Amino acid sequence: MNEIALAIRVLVALVFLSAAFGKARHRLAFQGVVVNYRLMPEIAVPAFALVLPLVEAAVAAGLLVAPPPWPEVSGAALLILFAAAMGINIGRGRRHIDCGCFQSALKQTLSWTLVARNAGLAVLLAVPAAVPDGALPESGVAEALMMGTVLFVLLQSLNILWSVVPAWRLRRAITTGADK
Repeated sequence: MNEIALAIRVLVALVFLSAAFGKARHRLAFQGVVVNYRLMPEIAVPAFALVLPLVEAAVAAGLLVAPPPWPEVSGAALLILFAAAMGINIGRGRRHIDCGCFQSALKQTLSWTLVARNAGLAVLLAVPAAVPDGALPESGVAEALMMGTVLFVLLQSLNILWSVVPAWRLRRAITTGADK
């Protein structure tokens, strides 16, 4: 169980690190994404776009080195916040906007799949939050790190698939429509 808790911490830490890196690397594009969500005054967007990657990186670092439960609680809160922002925009009929996750080179439009992904990761964080600090035996650390990394690679593969599928559907719709 303790190895699983560490693997989950590694998985979510890598998710936050890759997202923070993508947002920081594409800061201006990320500002545009935040504006598209229409959930805050435009005057607050530059500061939010600057601070969020730092917060994500801090949560990732906490998940890797800090004792439970604060990194898990912080990470789950961010994931639920992101899921809620996506859900609000899907409810408004605004599925076409980029999620702003910056988890892959491809843009991901809003979908209930992404909402579920974030909610699922938030729920997963309950496992390591419940494990007492220092409960992981040294023999299991390497395996847990590898398991978390493999899970991250699998999640990234799904993110790429979730990015490509809408383009395939659009191409199919255009091709089918052109044949008529």
